[in-house]
Amino acid sequence: MINSLRLFYFENTRGNAAALKILTDELGLNTALSLVLKLKWRMFYHSPFKEINREKHLSEQEKLSQKQMGPMLVLYDLLQEYGYSESDTMIVLKTLGDKIATAFLQFNVPVIKKSTYVNMTKTNKISFLEKITHRFFNANATLVLDDKDNFQFNVSHCHFSHYCKVLGYPKLAELFCSADKLFFNEYQEDIVFFRSQTLAENNKPCDFQFTWKP
Repeated sequence: MINSLRLFYFENTRGNAAALKILTDELGLNTALSLVLKLKWRMFYHSPFKEINREKHLSEQEKLSQKQMGPMLVLYDLLQEYGYSESDTMIVLKTLGDKIATAFLQFNVPVIKKSTYVNMTKTNKISFLEKITHRFFNANATLVLDDKDNFQFNVSHCHFSHYCKVLGYPKLAELFCSADKLFFNEYQEDIVFFRSQTLAENNKPCDFQFTWKP
């Protein structure tokens, strides 16, 4: 429930307005407004998840993942229908995805400070990091700690990657990975982030590896 409230609050206080501004900057006001109106209509009446959702009862993770990524899938289709090339469409979506997803991560994920973390007990470290992994509601992840206070999240399933592939948008899967890298590199100042593989690009579990800056 808390994740639902946090996403709702972000979208209605920051996300939606920021997305409209980005689309306006990229495409012009008239096109941006037209796209937003058609996007809302299509999400309500012709959701890209409509058919697959008939097959099962959705978990909260699945519902939130669909709510967050759905507009990107619909916007891809709309930009194609408006006559934008594949490359121009991907540029717009990457700009939008990077900025909005990074802003959401800033809002949703606390800053991890080395000075605080290293003085925690192991139990408290695990509890603290598990709370963070739960805020990545699109992913099923396990936590690994080492004896040097480094840690790793191994993601065995990502709803973003899964839905992109199942629904026929494989190229969009990588866009959702991009914001993670931007967020950890730019807004977590004490951390060095590394990832050698992803479900989206390599079809292998995402290995989010974190070490501390000197």
